Amino acid sequence: MSSRRTVALTLAAAAATVAACGGGPSPPHTITSWVEPAPAEQKGPQVVIDGTATWRTDHVGCAAMVTDHGQTLRLVGQVATDHERAVFEGGPAQERVRITGYTLDPLGSATVCGSGIPFVAEKVEPNPIR
Repeated sequence: MSSRRTVALTLAAAAATVAACGGGPSPPHTITSWVEPAPAEQKGPQVVIDGTATWRTDHVGCAAMVTDHGQTLRLVGQVATDHERAVFEGGPAQERVRITGYTLDPLGSATVCGSGIPFVAEKVEPNPIR
């Protein structure tokens, strides 16, 4: 095979790979029903989960979510903090939501907030029951 043809085939294969991969991580499309804790000293994969978020609890900074399947998540990160602050300005203390985010290592993020897998909320959308 000529070197020109080899280069052309190599470039075609590379272009097909880039096109198939989309050039970067794709956003989550699947709604997860159960969240697994992240491995030690790592963050978990980005997922989307439905449930009821309680932005204002007995402890400041301890927002929580109970998923539609009964799993408890501790909501952390700037988005969760923003929603908690919004309660003081008339926002809902509790609401049904769809949250995009990822888990953190539960052993590496122990707090006074109690049980629940730490979940970094990156995006929160209202998700009323249909």
